[in-house]
Amino acid sequence: MKPTFWFIPPLLISTTIFLLSTVLSVSFQIEGVSYTDKLSHTFAYFALTITLLLAFYKNEMLRTTNWLFLIIACSAYGVLLEFVQYGFFPNRYFEWLDALANVSGALIGGFTFRLFKKPINSKHRYY
Repeated sequence: MKPTFWFIPPLLISTTIFLLSTVLSVSFQIEGVSYTDKLSHTFAYFALTITLLLAFYKNEMLRTTNWLFLIIACSAYGVLLEFVQYGFFPNRYFEWLDALANVSGALIGGFTFRLFKKPINSKHRYY
């Protein structure tokens, strides 16, 4: 398999997240907290982070420094999309709990990946 193939899943997931967060989602206001909504946010960013880390790992580009950067980037993407929803899409709202679920998913994905695959450092490779 070509190394660039591994970047297709995170690209598709990030695009799907963007579309569902902005134009494809039906927005409605419900009093209280929808836990299934928060779980879906968490799972989406878990999947994004896992697939992005896997792409870097399969291309032998995953180092300890960029492992952390990739988790932060996925988290920032989740928070940024909340601001984008609020600023540019009518009937969409910024929700701190959604942003927290996005960041939680990225963190859980990053640390889950780290349990199974160690980043490659300059002296040792872990396969």
